[in-house]
Amino acid sequence: MSKAIENVIDELIDQYFYADDTLRPWIIGFSGGKDSTVLLMLVWEALSRIKIKYGSLQREVFVVCNDTMVENPIITDYVLRVLSQVERAARDQDMPIYVKKTTPRLEDSFWVNMIGKGYPVPNNSFRWCTERLKIKPTSRFVTDQIGFHEEAIILIGTRKAESATRAKSMKKHAVKGKRLQGHPLHKSSFVYAPIRDLSTEEVWYSINTMKPN
Repeated sequence: MSKAIENVIDELIDQYFYADDTLRPWIIGFSGGKDSTVLLMLVWEALSRIKIKYGSLQREVFVVCNDTMVENPIITDYVLRVLSQVERAARDQDMPIYVKKTTPRLEDSFWVNMIGKGYPVPNNSFRWCTERLKIKPTSRFVTDQIGFHEEAIILIGTRKAESATRAKSMKKHAVKGKRLQGHPLHKSSFVYAPIRDLSTEEVWYSINTMKPN
């Protein structure tokens, strides 16, 4: 395993215990893409090491997948199959990892907006679908968790190497010396990007060489 990958795992372990008496739940957004996949793999590896050393895990971890209901059926089937394996493995290994699937409300669904409300096909200048089909359903789940736990930490698979725009955005919102950033929509939640410094090559290396748990 490369040093960069080990550094991410070590940081995840450190963050798991860092100044958090409330055991704020971790919420991982999972899309089935390479970045969310490697994020989930590394979180799982970190939790496995903690469990081996301390015998149990106290913090709840939610793997949240948003079903827009208009995805390519092949992709949808793949994601659901992976999530089913995650649920089974978590059960078999006694890990407090829970899979949650979110969907848009009827009034926010793609066809209601396209046919019922006459919205145009989403384009670069009017991407109405992103908020209604992805952001709002996941946001409701986060709100529910905050209501139950008071605070939550959202782990995201964004990386500086994705693009110059992404790197600029991450730098803009970063707080020097802090891993966690405030969430723009939820004042009682925080955003954490553990794989922010990984290159695309390191992401693929991890996926191709790490043994699935």
